[in-house]
Amino acid sequence: MTPQQIIDALRELAVEMQALGATMDYYGGHGEMAQHGRELVRAGAAAWRWADGLTQERSGGAA
Repeated sequence: MTPQQIIDALRELAVEMQALGATMDYYGGHGEMAQHGRELVRAGAAAWRWADGLTQERSGGAA
């Protein structure tokens, strides 16, 4: 796997995590599923930031 493929995979993962997390939050009401859904959305945002950092690193910019 190349560095660019890793970045692409991180972005795909981030999108899936955020989509699933939002669905869990919506259908989970005020319960545990909703709470975990919100956590998953935040984790997806973190994965997206990691991809951004790797992209900047590859382009020679500050991470």
